Order: sequence, then C-alpha cells, then structure tokens
Amino acid sequence: MGDVLYTGRKSENFMLRLPERMKEEIRRMAEMDGISINSAIVQRLAKSLREERTSGQ
Repeated sequence: MGDVLYTGRKSENFMLRLPERMKEEIRRMAEMDGISINSAIVQRLAKSLREERTSGQ
C-alpha cells in the first residue's frame, strides 16, 4: 500500500482473533510490503474507513 498511515504513536493494544487462513494471507501481504502484520491491518482498516466516508455510507 502506497500511503503509510500508521506510525505507532498514540496507539492502544487491541486483541484480535483472526481465522488462521486470513492471518496467513495478511502475513504474506505484510511481508511483501515490508511492514508488520499490525501495520498491514491498520492500513487496510484505515483505507476501508476512508472509502466508506467518501462513498457517503
């Protein structure tokens, strides 16, 4: 993902349970992007929230 939205500052811990296949897919994508699994999840959530706001939902 081109835009890095997560810097690690002012963050809270949050336990998240994921299906094993989803976790593996996210891990592979994060590895390809050279970022942590946490950063990959945060970036995708931020992108989804932005898209919802711009689509008026």
